[in-house]
Amino acid sequence: MPEIDLQAALDAVDEHFDEFVTELQELCRLRSRRQEPEQMAATAVFLRDSAERWGGTAEIVEWERSHPYVIAEIGGGDRRLLHFNHYDVEVEPTGDDSEWISPPYAAEIHDGRLYARGVADDKGALMSRLHAAAAWRLSGQEPPVTSRYIMEGKQWLHSPGLGGFVEAHAERLAADAALWENSWTDGEGRPLLKLGEKGILYLRFTAQTLLRELTSQNTVLLPSATTRLTAALASLVNPDGTPAVAGFADDARVPTDDERALLEKMPFDGDFLKRRAGVDAFTGGLTDAEAAVAIRTVPTLTIAGIEGGNNAEDVTLGIPAAATAKVEIRLVPGQDPERVLDAVRTHLAKGGFEDVAVEVMATSRPHHTDHTDPFVTLVAETARAAYGAEPLIEPYTQWIGNQGSLGDVPIVGVGVSRADAGIDGPNEHIRLEDYRMGIKHVVEIMAALAVSE
Repeated sequence: MPEIDLQAALDAVDEHFDEFVTELQELCRLRSRRQEPEQMAATAVFLRDSAERWGGTAEIVEWERSHPYVIAEIGGGDRRLLHFNHYDVEVEPTGDDSEWISPPYAAEIHDGRLYARGVADDKGALMSRLHAAAAWRLSGQEPPVTSRYIMEGKQWLHSPGLGGFVEAHAERLAADAALWENSWTDGEGRPLLKLGEKGILYLRFTAQTLLRELTSQNTVLLPSATTRLTAALASLVNPDGTPAVAGFADDARVPTDDERALLEKMPFDGDFLKRRAGVDAFTGGLTDAEAAVAIRTVPTLTIAGIEGGNNAEDVTLGIPAAATAKVEIRLVPGQDPERVLDAVRTHLAKGGFEDVAVEVMATSRPHHTDHTDPFVTLVAETARAAYGAEPLIEPYTQWIGNQGSLGDVPIVGVGVSRADAGIDGPNEHIRLEDYRMGIKHVVEIMAALAVSE
């Protein structure tokens, strides 16, 4: 292996930083909203061209139930580092555009911060991975590792096409380790390394009791769909809102003492959440430290919405013939969505609710990377060098996602934003110096991975 000049690559980040920022601004000016296919396609072209501009190969791949994927590679050493990111932004704007200090897609810089919809989630992180590989070439060196990229344009939040795409392109995406889409640094400048994601089992329940709605004078004779459905839903949860389904959490992985200690170090502003929710205490009277662990490690069942009957602003006389509800189940490492689905169906059958139909709307498997994995140690050590701060290691997260689609490769989430970046709200932004440090962190990761065993 040729000698690695890490400092030259880090210097190249500084020398070409304005060029990197300009390219990021250009990407952020593309309105890659999921409901705008032409803008999504244009963004995919931009990303393909960017990877090629920095010496890589790239291809736009049309795929079912998704906007186009971009699959790219910037060649280098024998070790392979996979980068997963998405280029779509929000489905609908959150908040009033008039609350922005500059238009959401103008990508303007104010006081050392780049403001743009999607810059924190996830375009900044995406471009930092391309620019890290570019820095090696700009320093006159071949990158010490081969970087492989999967850039996703989600059409639906739960990425239904991702698993099939990864399976179909397994050879091109094979890697020794992976950096997941995004993370951030906290208010003290400590980078957060995310080691997992929850899975999801999203269900639609339907009760159909009559062929058509009939007048409520027949209630003594005919069954109501809303009554039937709410009874079934009520059976799923205990009075305190915890799941009442037998076997629901049997396979949930129990955090080790070391993992629990790491989670207890995570910042958690319980007072802020209580104020925002308008409550005085958390369910079960949990303290902030207990809540920081529970929100990440406890599987949950949420009745997300109910529809049925006539809710017009008037006195109506009818027996609802059909009613539906959405149920969101968040899965933690160890749980299998199919096994949990079987538990739910068995629960309904035992309760006499076999007639309530259950449809699977979305599913993904939880993923967990052990915090003692050598790659986690490598990313933490390079974070100390890049940020000059002790990283926070988060072995479990409250977020849902599709990390499980990548298989058993060790995965660490890193990013370029802050916890207060305003993701999915007015004035989403990143600090330019955080972007610089984020690129340098990935440069450091590449150098360390090249010489690791």
